[in-house]
Amino acid sequence: MKEYRILFAPSMKETVVDPGKSVLEAARQAGVYIDSPCNGTAKCGKCRVRVMEGSVSGVTAQEAEFVSNADQKLGYRLACMTHPLDDLTVLISGEDILVSDATKKIFSGRSTIINPAVRNYTIDIPGEDGRPAALIEGAKTALASRYGLKQELAADLPALQQISQAVKEDKGTVTALVWEDREIIGIQPGSDLKRLGLALDIGTTTVALYVCDLRNGYILSSGSVTNPQALFGAEVMSRIAYSANHRDGTKRMQQELMSSVNALIARMAAKDGFSAQQIVDATVVGNTVMHHIFLGIAPDRLGLWPFTPSVQSSVKVKARDLGIRIDPSSYVHVLPIEAGFVGADNVGVLLSAEPYNKDEVSLIIDLGTNGEVVLGNRERLLCCSCATGPAFEGAHISCGMRAMPGAIEKVRIDPATFEVDYAVVGTEGWASEHEPDHLRPAGLCGSGIIDTVAHLFRAEIIGEDGAFLPGRDMPRLRTGASGVKEIVVAWGGETATGRDIVLTQKDIRQVQLAKAALHAACRILVNHLRIESITRMVIAGAFGMHIDKENALAIGLFPWCDPENIDLVGNAAGHGAYLALIDKEKRKEADRIARSVTHIELAREKDFQREFLNALSIPHKKH
Repeated sequence: MKEYRILFAPSMKETVVDPGKSVLEAARQAGVYIDSPCNGTAKCGKCRVRVMEGSVSGVTAQEAEFVSNADQKLGYRLACMTHPLDDLTVLISGEDILVSDATKKIFSGRSTIINPAVRNYTIDIPGEDGRPAALIEGAKTALASRYGLKQELAADLPALQQISQAVKEDKGTVTALVWEDREIIGIQPGSDLKRLGLALDIGTTTVALYVCDLRNGYILSSGSVTNPQALFGAEVMSRIAYSANHRDGTKRMQQELMSSVNALIARMAAKDGFSAQQIVDATVVGNTVMHHIFLGIAPDRLGLWPFTPSVQSSVKVKARDLGIRIDPSSYVHVLPIEAGFVGADNVGVLLSAEPYNKDEVSLIIDLGTNGEVVLGNRERLLCCSCATGPAFEGAHISCGMRAMPGAIEKVRIDPATFEVDYAVVGTEGWASEHEPDHLRPAGLCGSGIIDTVAHLFRAEIIGEDGAFLPGRDMPRLRTGASGVKEIVVAWGGETATGRDIVLTQKDIRQVQLAKAALHAACRILVNHLRIESITRMVIAGAFGMHIDKENALAIGLFPWCDPENIDLVGNAAGHGAYLALIDKEKRKEADRIARSVTHIELAREKDFQREFLNALSIPHKKH
């Protein structure tokens, strides 16, 4: 009997199944978590996946109730209703569509100026008696006389195509959409026109979107999705290699990204009651590699010394030229790059945190697959990037997963009994306090991984070198099937997959490598700025929002700072994109910031290797 091999991204776990098994069953067999509250009966529609490669069974009528025709064309399916007809590559999309209280708090935490690049102007275009040379000239004249705009406004082709019908529908009263008071990008009938904007944060592992009302800055919808480029590698160097080694590598990665972004926009629009065509402006941030791929620019040169990007300044391009399905006339403004791998995402973080307006020296860390660090104040800012890798996103960890419902986000270990307790995303409180029917864990996300390592160290189950110490007689500590020591965080009888959730010696090593890279990067900047200690720290990144500061310090994730002076600010890069969306002056500010920050290239730092080796220890070797 023929068997089918199924590869699941972004975990890159693989399994072999017999014909007749569903993708959901295959995922469970591989130890990959897919949310399925109805237990595979196609009643909830939660087990959406994206089939990237290979042939599968046809869509049933029951499945079609949950997956639109447009999404089907992109490969989206319900895992419980999909059966392989060939070897498959399946992306666990991890879609999360919501406007969370945390998002509202982060994005509305301080007063903001509403000054968008695209504005509505209601005008009356003269009729036959006014005898304009042309309708568009009448519109320009009305804009000049009523609002003081220049008569020489450019007009995009779709605006020319819309104007005749718009004038006809409302007796000459129309709304002109004008970008930067320089170009008419649309003309619609009437005077009550909603203008929406899109802020897009392209992470190596996760893509986050925010849709807001440009009239008042209110967040209407937010969502995130696994970056589909995970198929081509978990971190940026793998994506660079894919681009360099495949003729259409950059194009394919760009297309996969745009497909996921468009699908998520469509789902957000359907859920939250707006049209994608109402989105008339967009801003984008991302690290340098994600920035290049988004624009369809080959990132190959970033893989070679001296890591030179193809473009550093901000970029403005029409949405239709990128394939983003919003108003095709809208501009997409991509924030500038600082240098090397320190990209537009870090510029977004700086827009959000504003260290350049403060006297106090701050250490700002954007925690992600590609870690970015800034140190300084209004007098001087230094920046660098470091390859922390995807361990804190749950990748390359035996039982790792994204921070989503079912992920263990908090762990504590009793130092006397060595018993483990944990908390799961999607539930409140600790597992020991729950009834048996509570949401079962499926894996460990980044904050849970850090907690586990910190408590293992405190309980003297592992030593400073990260190795399990001998002489510890405890049921949870064992040698796994692969011959590697591991500790059981959750027994199979407690989990969603029926498998033990473990943290292995190899997993701990991955954490050590990631935290050593970040810690060493911070130390290099501290040495350059010649300061004795860090008095203020800002931790950015969606993952950073959930870490336990004491546990992060316990493993030496970053240099010491009083926990009271460590601020967890969430997705500051996305917040920076949002600020540039609702206030066009922030775009000019971003350009100034990017030029003013001094980039420190770690590859050229003679002390980096020493700092890195010192930081491999838990928490780190003293200087």
